[in-house]
Amino acid sequence: MNKINKVAIFGMGKSGKSAVELAKKLKQDLYAVNKGPVDSWFSAEKLDQVLDCCSCYSEEDFAAHFHKMDEIVISPGIPTTHPALKAAVEKGVPILSEIEYAYRQTKDIPVIAITGTNGKTTTTTMIAEALKKAGKKVFCGGNIGIPYCDLALSGEKVDYAIIEVSSFQLETIHEFHPHIGLILNVFPNHSERYDDVHDYAKAKYRMLNNMTKEDHLIIGLENPYLADIKDHPAHKDFFQKGDLPQSFKTKFSFKEAKVVGEHNEANFYAAYKVLELLKIENLDKIFQEFINEFPGVAHRLEYVLTFEGLAVYNDAKSTNTLATTTAIKAFNDSTGPLYLILGGKLRSESDKVLPDLLPFKNKIARIFTIGDVTKRLADELGKDFKVTEAGDLKTVFEIAKKENLKGNLVFSPAFPSFDQFKNYVDRGEKYKAWAKESLSR
Repeated sequence: MNKINKVAIFGMGKSGKSAVELAKKLKQDLYAVNKGPVDSWFSAEKLDQVLDCCSCYSEEDFAAHFHKMDEIVISPGIPTTHPALKAAVEKGVPILSEIEYAYRQTKDIPVIAITGTNGKTTTTTMIAEALKKAGKKVFCGGNIGIPYCDLALSGEKVDYAIIEVSSFQLETIHEFHPHIGLILNVFPNHSERYDDVHDYAKAKYRMLNNMTKEDHLIIGLENPYLADIKDHPAHKDFFQKGDLPQSFKTKFSFKEAKVVGEHNEANFYAAYKVLELLKIENLDKIFQEFINEFPGVAHRLEYVLTFEGLAVYNDAKSTNTLATTTAIKAFNDSTGPLYLILGGKLRSESDKVLPDLLPFKNKIARIFTIGDVTKRLADELGKDFKVTEAGDLKTVFEIAKKENLKGNLVFSPAFPSFDQFKNYVDRGEKYKAWAKESLSR
């Protein structure tokens, strides 16, 4: 392969900044590119600690130079169809994700990759934590929030790299090769990026591009496009949420589990299969202890606090209605009223939530709408549900306190976070902070 000299890193989110540091470590001719004037993000993103301002450009200014690069590393939110990349695409300049960029420097570490519409972060965390409990040294990163490039930067030698990958990141992989791959499910999502669900599924299936008959796939049956990969040579193990193998259900008890619901039992099963494939010693004993101990994942139906009879939960990672209905189902055994907070950034004019929420009409006592879709959701849901247009989260807490609401207040937004927040983590952290601030006064 020809030596890579000129590298543009496009997008200065967390993964982009880590890629910048790696490019610097590799002594490449580096250009950092982001939206807006450089002085609006250079210091704010703490790039001044990594490189000189003269290496930074706005996407408008650098659009005329992308085609001169040896390769371009793009952040997940930037599609290869971005107008600034047009000339580079036409010239055939390699465009790759941060996942690919990191993998090339860490190929000697076996990869376990997890994708799917829902459950990725929980399952990724389960696999990593269970392997740690078994005495293995692991790196856990990718779409979960820790850039894969951080592993390459550290130079740390670990037994396994546990990498959560999104469809966006998989669009631009080339050599990335998991030895164990998990596709948990495929449901409609990201209509702002894909013309139809099949295109979205195909993006996820790119994870299989470099996998061989020596590799293993763990696949959830909640996926209408399994025929696409039936002839792939990798070994396949299928599972069905709600209908897991009897051998697994009799082997393990979930009575003491801190995370509940059919979806979490399916996530535990997927994690168990990974450890089984890795031939972890004394696995059954270790895994039962792990089931009892695993606390769950931040921003995924996370308990926050109880205030005068109102229990507050944070499910900020929810960006689609399936995640939201999964959260609702977790309260099936609760007798108290359920108050649901919905909203965020509109993806597509075709987005509808009513069909998925209607089955829970008698379960949901009230819906608070927030964000860009505040009024749109109120108009859509108002005939079938009691809806309050709150607009923002702080207003929800003010209403909850003023009206002395009792029961469960669940923030499971079903929409992306980018209207009012940097990302779902920012959304979840602010939700928790505002809940504690508002409801403790």
